[in-house]
Amino acid sequence: MKKILALFTIVLISYNCSSEKEYKTPEELIKANAAYMNEEDLEAVMTTVHPKSPSYEGTETMAKQIFERYDLNYKIENIKVLEQNDKEAKVEFTQVTTKIKGKDFKNNKATGIHTLRKDGNSWKVYSTEMTNVEFLNKDDFHN
Repeated sequence: MKKILALFTIVLISYNCSSEKEYKTPEELIKANAAYMNEEDLEAVMTTVHPKSPSYEGTETMAKQIFERYDLNYKIENIKVLEQNDKEAKVEFTQVTTKIKGKDFKNNKATGIHTLRKDGNSWKVYSTEMTNVEFLNKDDFHN
């Protein structure tokens, strides 16, 4: 389940089909990814994923499946840059994902660490490690 959530989160932070989009800070990248996931804009989502990420194709496939099956709300509750240099950053995040429509989805609060790498002048998600996933009851959140 953590692997699926990690891919799911990478999808959330993924979109590199359009090199016109540029994410100058790690925070800008993560917020943009959540916004694109809320809009179900696959092309935009993929601009947030590093083109050389080993999860690039899997992220695109997973995002398509999520968009077909569910209408979800993604909210970033916390972003903390743990390390950063000119080429790579480690960013801790907390994301709450709740179902608007669709079957068999468990609302959750996920914490993880994204490894970001530069693609030209833009930050992109290279990989994600989930550190905690807490499943929520409907009463645990407010849209």
